[in-house]
Parts: sequence; structure tokens; C-alpha cells
Amino acid sequence: MTVFADYAPWYDLLYQDKDYAAETAFVEARLRDCGVASGKLLDLGCGTGLHALAFARNGWSVAGIDLSHEMIASAKARAAKAGLSIPFRQGDACETGPERDFDAVVSLFHVASYQTSRDALVAMFRTAYAALKPDGVFLFDYWYGGAVLAQGVETRVKVIEQAPLRLTRIAQSDHDERAAAVTVNYTLFCEDTKNATIRRVDEAHHMRYWFPFEIDAALAASGFQPAAHAAWLTQDAPNLKNWAAYAVARKSVVP
Repeated sequence: MTVFADYAPWYDLLYQDKDYAAETAFVEARLRDCGVASGKLLDLGCGTGLHALAFARNGWSVAGIDLSHEMIASAKARAAKAGLSIPFRQGDACETGPERDFDAVVSLFHVASYQTSRDALVAMFRTAYAALKPDGVFLFDYWYGGAVLAQGVETRVKVIEQAPLRLTRIAQSDHDERAAAVTVNYTLFCEDTKNATIRRVDEAHHMRYWFPFEIDAALAASGFQPAAHAAWLTQDAPNLKNWAAYAVARKSVVP
């Protein structure tokens, strides 16, 4: 069972305030900065497919991979409903698949931080490398270690109501500084107010935060040129106020 097995049915509702269109436009702008304005794009760790659909609507030829069967099922259903032909498949981002000759690979919403060891991170990067054309571009985000250490972890509660459902998510985090890791323990209460029923879902998400020098070393080990790093949705350097950072790297022509 994947980490999102029980979480998947409520995932989109929990992140309904996430602006996928704006994020997609931002990523496209950074890809254009690298000379990639269109073509084939692989969404590595695509989740329920909302980024992938946004890219497809903007003219990209998109494919998507995710470890969760449940999320891939949601992505396929969403694409079919939208009349979009997107080959989604269930697969591990750390295992090279059949995807080849892509102009760009993106991996969004901290997929890199779900890789909790350097070996796993390198394996993920090698999957992206194998999928790209020579000189192709890889853009991904990650948890920036400087911000995690500066801010620390805290318990967070999120409540969303969409009649007849009321969702309450409690996120309690354990920080292991020696391992540069955070375990986020989610407790989700899904209440059906009409039928007076409630369901509880518990999941632990094991995350790793990274520093740019670690990312660069893993990219180099995977055949990429040095990356440019910035705080998410900006072109400014990673900073202590924003856990989310991203990197843009180019596949070396010669491995």
C-alpha cells in the first residue's frame, strides 16, 4: 500500500485552494527561460493529474507517472472527463521506465523530498535523465533545509467544509535533525453531516529536506549540469521563510 492509499480520495478537496494554473504558468515560464517552450513533458509524481492536465491544456504532449494506484485512477478519470489523451501509468519515480525523448520533465509538490536518502534521490534523478532528450530540462521542487531548520515544525489543523462533508486534517510533525528528516503524521476526519457518519484516516509521510549543494551533487551523479535554485514561485534565492524551493537542471549532452 502506498502512502496515499487512504488519503487519495480526499486529496483534491484538501488542496482545492492550490492554484495549479498559476503554478503551471510559472513552470512554463522557467522552461521557456531554458529554451523549452513546447513539446513533450513528463510529470514525474503526477498525483491526481491536475498539473498534467493544465500542461496538456496549454498545448504540451504530456505523460504522467505516480506510485499511487489510487491517484493514477483519479488522474485517468479526470483526463477522460476533460477529453484529454494523457498516458498516465502507475510506477516508481525511482525506477527508470519506458519514457524517452521528452523535452522537459517536471516533478512538483515535493516529490524529491519523499526521497529520504541520497541513493533514492539519485535514482529519481536518473529516471528523469533517462526520459529526457539530450539538453532537455528538468524542473522540480523540494523542501529547503535552511527554512526547515530556521522555522522548526509545528502542529497544524486544516478544516474544509463542502456540504455535506466536513474534513478536518491534523498534521503533527516529528523532526529528526540528524537524519534531516520530518515525519508528518496526518489524522484526517471525514464527516458526512447528512448521514451523521465519520471516518478517520491516519497516515505518516516521511520527508527529507535538502540543501542546494546536496541537490547539485545528486544531479551531477545522475548526468545533469549544475542547477539553478530559487524559492518556489519566485526567481529569488532560497530563503529562510519559505520551505519550498525548486531547481532547474539541464541534461548533459554527454553522460
